[in-house]
Amino acid sequence: MNRRKTRTIVAAAVAMGVATAGVIVGVLRGGGDGSPAAEQSAFCWGALKRGDVAALSVHPLQRYASDEGNLKGSTRADCQVGAGLDAHGVMKQTQFRLSVGGAPVNTVWYMADDVAGVSLVRAPIAGVPGWINRSMAGVLLPASCTGKLQFGNPVYVRLQVEDDQDETWRDGTLQKRMTDVLMTAATGLTRQLGCSETTFASPDTAPRLLEEHAPAAGKACGLPGFTAPVRFSKEYVTEGDFRLWSCSLGTGADAVHFTVTQDPYLVFLNTTGSAHRHAVLTCGGKRTLVQTDTQDTDLARSFRTAVAHRANCA
Repeated sequence: MNRRKTRTIVAAAVAMGVATAGVIVGVLRGGGDGSPAAEQSAFCWGALKRGDVAALSVHPLQRYASDEGNLKGSTRADCQVGAGLDAHGVMKQTQFRLSVGGAPVNTVWYMADDVAGVSLVRAPIAGVPGWINRSMAGVLLPASCTGKLQFGNPVYVRLQVEDDQDETWRDGTLQKRMTDVLMTAATGLTRQLGCSETTFASPDTAPRLLEEHAPAAGKACGLPGFTAPVRFSKEYVTEGDFRLWSCSLGTGADAVHFTVTQDPYLVFLNTTGSAHRHAVLTCGGKRTLVQTDTQDTDLARSFRTAVAHRANCA
């Protein structure tokens, strides 16, 4: 092949690359002549469709677009969904953000902070290792997905609404919609990564956020025999079983947190800890992880004893 022909082929390849990049930018920003951008049909690494993203809009947009980070990198990847990028590369009318990252393994409580945001009203999502609060929801992908990406930690998907949806939908509607969109994205990613599981699916019911109550005498956190110190006048307790159960006493910097976990993946991830703050028991035939961040050894012991009686632990 002579040099002139080689230069012609290289020039054509470069031109094609520039043209392709122009098409991608044009989809997000619109045509260079001011014409509207082409309608986008798949969003956030192809995990969501138009109906999914529209479900989280209080006021539906005429068109939707997503701006996606690198899912194959070693740091958290974010996807913004809105009306498209402006001339400065900023998403207009942002509706929500979807993030994929690696969750540090610490305790169940603080892992939930990383996966689904810091919140006293945070509630578990039924059937999966995930949680939801007023404006955020997050879930860990199945264990088999961990090695599929470069995060080096268990992989999570997190959704955060950014258009005052929490001020509009207050009756559990937002939590149901967030859960459905989150799990649609999460299951879509597991299929792409080749680590999908049939049991990893969106629940039929909406999670109920925790409510503030005063600790009952001799029954703090709903546990008979567990007495809260008088300095704690508020508690937030999970309803239901001990799959992903939590209780917070107090608020702010003085709050202490207690968790009981029977989700197999989370028990597997969090099997180490100091003796007075951490224990793995067998309760009702299930491996059960009991954790707290209190520095009060007597309070931690009292909590563990109350859990053992309530959950029929060996």
